[in-house]
Amino acid sequence: MSSYSLVTLLLCLAVFSGYLNYRFLKLPSGIGITLVSIFIGICVLLAEVFWPGWPLAAHLTQIVQNIEFEEAVLHWMLGFLLFAGALHVELDTLLERLRSILSLATIGVFLSTTIVGFSIYFLFGLLGINLPLLWALLFGALISPTDPVAVLATLKKVGVSKETETVIVGESLLNDGVAVVLFLALLEMLKAKGVFDVSHVLIFLIQECLGGLLLGTSLGFLAFLLLKTIDDYELEVLITLALVMLCFSIAEIFHFSGPLAVVAAGLLIGNHGRRLAMSPRTVEHIDTFWRLIDSLLNAILFLLIGLEILIIKNNHFSPILALLSIALVLGGRFLSVSLSMAITKPVRALSFRKNLFFTWCGLKGGIAIALAFSLPEHPFKMVLLSLTYFNVVFSVVVQGLTLRPVAQRLKF
Repeated sequence: MSSYSLVTLLLCLAVFSGYLNYRFLKLPSGIGITLVSIFIGICVLLAEVFWPGWPLAAHLTQIVQNIEFEEAVLHWMLGFLLFAGALHVELDTLLERLRSILSLATIGVFLSTTIVGFSIYFLFGLLGINLPLLWALLFGALISPTDPVAVLATLKKVGVSKETETVIVGESLLNDGVAVVLFLALLEMLKAKGVFDVSHVLIFLIQECLGGLLLGTSLGFLAFLLLKTIDDYELEVLITLALVMLCFSIAEIFHFSGPLAVVAAGLLIGNHGRRLAMSPRTVEHIDTFWRLIDSLLNAILFLLIGLEILIIKNNHFSPILALLSIALVLGGRFLSVSLSMAITKPVRALSFRKNLFFTWCGLKGGIAIALAFSLPEHPFKMVLLSLTYFNVVFSVVVQGLTLRPVAQRLKF
């Protein structure tokens, strides 16, 4: 199938899923599309069982298997989605809560990676499965960050306080970049057969994170100067589009963090650019354009998440292991939130209610699945991919659907 035909098929399936959700399920868009696409996948699996020779079922399964999920999410969709999210975050409010956000996005990710990684390692050991520690830590790294796409899509309809929303959104925008860098560092260690060079890892982390932030700020400032000298909304929309693509392209060349670069550029354009370099007409058109990009890519991403069940079904998989991993991931998230918040606010952080809500807001998404697909070929890859998939589905569907009642119950 050609790339054009593939995009056409995915767009039609996304429209079909979105239409069914709007007419009948009436759920938040991401959750509804995920559920409909999972249902489509289950129907295809049943069709393969009852009509093994039916070509449509086999063809759709083959198409999903041929989609490079990692490439589609990490190198095509992620930059545009992060920029669209960062564009509407108020920088002043974010800076007021910067200590908490940075603590959750850095210390929290490291703690969660360690806690979840060791927990999975010991769980597999109790079950008699010899999972190497590095593989367990890789799973901890890819499942620890909150996904900005899932969080932003769900949190809009919850109605929490501005302070809480700022911390959750700010964390989700920054911690995926940190987690990707940590994942890549662990992956380098795995390829080096477990050789651990602290200085090498630290240099790698600093280069990725600081390089990404500096790159995004520099290119964002350049775009700001261009926007300030013109008043042509069509050209200004193109400038923001080129900015995102340039951030990711240069970041890949110099081994900087593309996600952090895009977030930094989006925050600069969305705040200083909006106030000082754009006319009201330009602001309206840029907001409309990026809202449409966000909706389109969100729909395709959640569709792909649901359809990945066609790949997971080929794996010998234990539902009990999946449930235990979900419990361990939630437990790791709670402990990492509690500890990282206690570091920045040792008195106020002793709120079980607040830490519990932040834990439940830790939605996972396509980034985790994409990182799982990037694991090297190994018998444990499909096992960890299955655990990742069911953690993501649980997060998007169960946590996403119950976020509003949980917020009301905990009085947020």
